[in-house]
Amino acid sequence: MPRAKKPTQDAGPSSGKRKTPSKKTSKQVALYDDNKFETEEAWSVYKNDTSGRGIISERRVLISNFENEVLGQVIARNRWETFVATPRVAYVEIVKEFYANIHDNIDNPEHPQYHRVYMRGQYIPFSPLTILRYYGLENMETDVFEAANTNPDDVVISICQGIDHWPIGSSTLDYRNLLPQLQTKTLDIGNYIFANVRHIRGTRRCLAFPSLITGICELHGIDLSHEITTVKRTMQIDRIGIRSSELHMHRKQEQRTQGPIDGQGVLADDHASTHADPMAEDTTHTAAELHQWRTAHATLEAQIREIRDAQVQEAETQRREHEALSSQMTQLLRYFHLYPPPPPQ
Repeated sequence: MPRAKKPTQDAGPSSGKRKTPSKKTSKQVALYDDNKFETEEAWSVYKNDTSGRGIISERRVLISNFENEVLGQVIARNRWETFVATPRVAYVEIVKEFYANIHDNIDNPEHPQYHRVYMRGQYIPFSPLTILRYYGLENMETDVFEAANTNPDDVVISICQGIDHWPIGSSTLDYRNLLPQLQTKTLDIGNYIFANVRHIRGTRRCLAFPSLITGICELHGIDLSHEITTVKRTMQIDRIGIRSSELHMHRKQEQRTQGPIDGQGVLADDHASTHADPMAEDTTHTAAELHQWRTAHATLEAQIREIRDAQVQEAETQRREHEALSSQMTQLLRYFHLYPPPPPQ
C-alpha cells in the first residue's frame, strides 16, 4: 500500500507563484579529523603530500664490526651506543601525521607552536633537546662536570671568548666561541636531526627518523595500541653490508658506462643485481667483459684498502691529539677547582 502524502498547509491567497522552502542553517561539518590534524591546512598536507610519501627507517650499526676503525672510535667517543642501537618499531600513520602537523614556525621562539607538534589531540615537545633526551645524550656535559666537581661556567670563561655561561640544554659549545687554539667542529645530533626533519617537511623526499618520532610520541602519552602498519626495517650497517654496497655501486657505474648488454636494459639488470650475490658471475657477459670487471674490482678493492689505511692513520693522530687535549683540560679543571676565579667586579 503506497504511503499517504503529508497534508500541505493552506497558504491563503496565492499570486500563482510557488514559494521555495527556505534552507535550514546547519553547523558546517569539519572535513578533517581534528583529533589527528591541528588545522585544515595540516589535513591538506597529509592528504596531498605526506600520505603518499615513502618512509626510510633508521639502521642499526653493528658496533662489533667497527671497534678498531674510525666509525667505532666516533661512536665510543660520543657515547652513541643508544643512538646506533636497534631502532624501535615505528608506525606508518604516526609518522605521516607527525610530518603533516609540523608547523612552519616550529623553530620560531616567538610563535605558540615553537618546539611542539600537535599529535592525536595534544601537543608534544619536539626540539633538539627532546631528541637528545630520547637518546640519553642531554646530560653528557653535566655528568662530566659533576665527576670533576667543577662549575661549568668557570670552564667556559677560561676556554671561550665572548660568553660567560655554559649553554643550557646543549651537548656542545659553538666552536666559533672557543679560543683559536681550541677550535674544532663537532656534530650536535639534536640540532642535526631537528633541522633535517624540518627540511624534509617542506620537500618531496622520503620521511626519515620514523623510530625516533614514534618513540617520542609514545614517551609523551600517545596511544599506539591501535596502530597496525609498521615501517619496514632496513638492513643493519655492518662490514658485509658495506662491502655489498660498494660492489653494487661499482657494478651500476660500470653498466652506465658500457650501456645495455645482450639486449637487456640497465634498469632490469640493476633490479636483478639487488637480489643476486654481488660476487656471482654474470653468464651473459663475454670473457673479455668479465676480465675487465674483475680488473676494475681489484683496483677498487686496492683503493678501498688505501683509504682505510689512511683513515686508521688519521684516527691515530686524532686520538693522540685528543689525549693531549684531555690532559690539558684535566689540568685546567684541577686548577680552577683549587684556585677558583675571583668574583666579578
